[in-house]
Amino acid sequence: MNELEKAILRTIVYFDIFDYPLALVEVWKWLNKPDRAYLLNEVQEALDNFQAKIEIRNGFYFLIGRSELVAKRLLRYNLAEAKFKRALRFIKWLRFIPFIKMIAVCNSLAYSNASKEGDIDLFIVADKNRLWLSRFLAVGFLKLLRVRPTLVSKQDTIDANFFLSAEDLNISSSQISDNDLYLNYWIDQLVPIFDPENIYQKFQTANSWVKQILPNAFGYDTAARRRIGNNFLSKIVRFKLEWILGYNFFEKLAKKFQLKILPQDLRAMINQNTKVIVNEQMLKFHREDRREEYLRKFNEKVSYEIS
Repeated sequence: MNELEKAILRTIVYFDIFDYPLALVEVWKWLNKPDRAYLLNEVQEALDNFQAKIEIRNGFYFLIGRSELVAKRLLRYNLAEAKFKRALRFIKWLRFIPFIKMIAVCNSLAYSNASKEGDIDLFIVADKNRLWLSRFLAVGFLKLLRVRPTLVSKQDTIDANFFLSAEDLNISSSQISDNDLYLNYWIDQLVPIFDPENIYQKFQTANSWVKQILPNAFGYDTAARRRIGNNFLSKIVRFKLEWILGYNFFEKLAKKFQLKILPQDLRAMINQNTKVIVNEQMLKFHREDRREEYLRKFNEKVSYEIS
């Protein structure tokens, strides 16, 4: 196997963990640690001659014996479309919340690999020194509408558990290792929905370190049907609320209240690892962070396939 074939196999193996076959452009865009830059036609030629490990059906590439993934991808795409529509409905309301600079869809839904029972994960960038207040208002609004996930059910719920300050958009500190594949792909797959100040491009620039593993990654260009901007009413409401709530007192009060009601298990995990991160740059609350599990599965599978 030459270096390009190994990079292709690493890429397809990684997405096989998530039952996701890849189109040609996706194999090229998400090429995993190639030894040099490759053109799209070079990747196409390598795939055409790489029949010992990889099959193709309906334009999708997958490991031999995994043809059922094509139908699964199409089914999950349709599920994702419905979940995106639901996400848009709530983001139209979340845009009224002051100090929120960007709202993006993340995780499996971002690349249309949604399961029926899955929730809708949002990544939110907030104004400098307004992380806690933005989170209090956003999460409180979702909780008031009873659409937050519970321990019993997550299906179609809206989960906002990752807030970042616009002052520092580099999230490399949240890596579990120098080879945090999941985070690298997560960054490139983000779908910015509400982004009136073009924070997304600044975020991509701040996290350009992903190109060390994914040199062809170029982010996501959100289709018009999935973009939400400010309208006259939301601008007025945001302006008024930012004027009223602009004092640091409200930020401190929101922080004190949320830490007080934070479940004991999450409180015990604060800054002990990358699952729960609390600082001036980032508020990240994940009881379950499966990145280590995914990386272990990837390393085991890729070692078997390349050997």
